[in-house]
Amino acid sequence: MNFVKTILFVSFFYLLPLASFSQSYTDSIILLNGRVYNGHVQSSENGLLTYEYPNKKGEVLLGFLDEYRVFSYTTQGKTSVLYKQNESMNNFLTTTEALNATLGSYDARQTFKPRVTFWSSLVIGCAASIYDTYLPESVLNNPKFTYTEAGFFTKKPSLLPILVPLVLSAGWAIPSFKVKEKQILQTYLKNDESYYRGYHRVAKQKRILAALKGGLIGVGVGMLTYYVVQ
Repeated sequence: MNFVKTILFVSFFYLLPLASFSQSYTDSIILLNGRVYNGHVQSSENGLLTYEYPNKKGEVLLGFLDEYRVFSYTTQGKTSVLYKQNESMNNFLTTTEALNATLGSYDARQTFKPRVTFWSSLVIGCAASIYDTYLPESVLNNPKFTYTEAGFFTKKPSLLPILVPLVLSAGWAIPSFKVKEKQILQTYLKNDESYYRGYHRVAKQKRILAALKGGLIGVGVGMLTYYVVQ
């Protein structure tokens, strides 16, 4: 499968069915980060790609994308590749390597689900928030405080647990992981280094966001529990 055929194959058989689709807007735009947009490409000039797309209400809106973010776009069955290897622009990969990395990013958006990251962060955030309301008995004997009861939910929560989601998101950015075979949509790239680079890049971003979201929700649940109990 040559280079152009590969892009066409991906655009029409992988990307279009999974993007928001309308029969009137069948052009596809593939970003280097694996995101895909459908619409009607108007122009590509002066470093800017202009396209029309429908919103959920069916209204036609005008969108703009910087060309340096776009790998390629397909309009009326013709594919135009905007990516060019250029070290001065930090485009160190060859066009084929960039395509494979883009496909890896796309697959990660479709198949990588950071459920463990989200739920574990939620539990930790909630536990940290609830523990923040805990008052040890030793404090009762301290004349500096006026507390009359020890245990959980005996003091107002502070803002300290807000730091927990930040720590969790930073922590989940470190561990490496192995891409499972069932997560690979582009099976012919199973051993391609650029593909895995793109996959890990997006998967890492999703883990960071999942940890941040789960941690914040957990902290919120813990604080809400305090006020419900009170």
